[in-house]
Amino acid sequence: MLSTSTHQSILPVPEAAVRIRPATVDDIAFMDSLQKGTTKQVGYFPTGQFKGYIEQGAVLIAHEPGRPDERLGYVISKDRYLKRDELGVIYQLNVAPGMQRKLVGATLIRSVFERSAYGCRLYCCWCAQDIAANHFWESLGFVPVAFRAGSSGKKRVHIFWQRRIDSNDTATRWWYPFQTNGGAMNQDRLVFPIPPGVDWRDVTAMAMVTEDVAGTGTLSDAQPMQLPAGPIGRKPKAKAAKVADGPPAGKVGIFIGGKIRYVDRPGYVPPTFEPVKKPRTAKPTKPPAPKFDPKHLVAARELRDRYLENVNDGCWVLSSGGKYEVGRAIGADGISNTSDSAEGLAAPRKRLPAA
Repeated sequence: MLSTSTHQSILPVPEAAVRIRPATVDDIAFMDSLQKGTTKQVGYFPTGQFKGYIEQGAVLIAHEPGRPDERLGYVISKDRYLKRDELGVIYQLNVAPGMQRKLVGATLIRSVFERSAYGCRLYCCWCAQDIAANHFWESLGFVPVAFRAGSSGKKRVHIFWQRRIDSNDTATRWWYPFQTNGGAMNQDRLVFPIPPGVDWRDVTAMAMVTEDVAGTGTLSDAQPMQLPAGPIGRKPKAKAAKVADGPPAGKVGIFIGGKIRYVDRPGYVPPTFEPVKKPRTAKPTKPPAPKFDPKHLVAARELRDRYLENVNDGCWVLSSGGKYEVGRAIGADGISNTSDSAEGLAAPRKRLPAA
């Protein structure tokens, strides 16, 4: 949404006492249990991916003062996204039930900004259009810059939210990718800007024609499943083969107690047979994934560049006023005034003046 704003944001102070610390592997069970209850909102990360983010120092835990095991929420973020040093990303933000609407999430985001590298000037996140979290990002001063189609199964729209870290920063240029590849959806998507005067609630995704790289005329060819003949269920027991007339090979029949018994024939040498090798069958090749027509990629990139040129040159103004101020506000003395006090996170840190 494009507009001007003179709204004065307030510094968020959580209703409950909150402390922030880096996550450890002991926090994975809490993160996973919290994630399972909100998978439709935040997506799903396997345990191994949680561990990898923790080892990278990308996870922060909110907890009660003096009780690090009483966890209130977590955030996963990185201060470098899509190989851009100035752009950070928030992958997941999750607050425990009962602690929501108490500014725990805002405190986590403020801590993310405080811990980011100085060269990181923007933060972004993708948020499904149909969930309430969009209002949370809007209240923190994030602006809806672009959108894309969600997964083909859920058929959602994803909003690309972005915010400058420094509240006094008016020079950092807004940016968004014109295409996303794979990711959690495992599907490529084109990204489109939200036009001037259009609310993020009103944008809709469109189906894009893809290039048939396989040359089959269809995007996928499903192979019919070969089912065994007869009823499906428990495998029937093999029936005992009928004994043919005469003793089996290598055996001789003798009478014992009025019954015939077969014993090994003296001096019998069984013939040797070479095992029949089954022919090696080639593994079925997976058809290549459909790709966007190159002309659509060129058009999406040009649309992105023209849109951002107007935004960054001041022809269109992105509304960046939110209810709460979580930015890295740098005063004339070069001291951040958004850090928690000695009772919270770390003491305020000296910073270089903003560029």
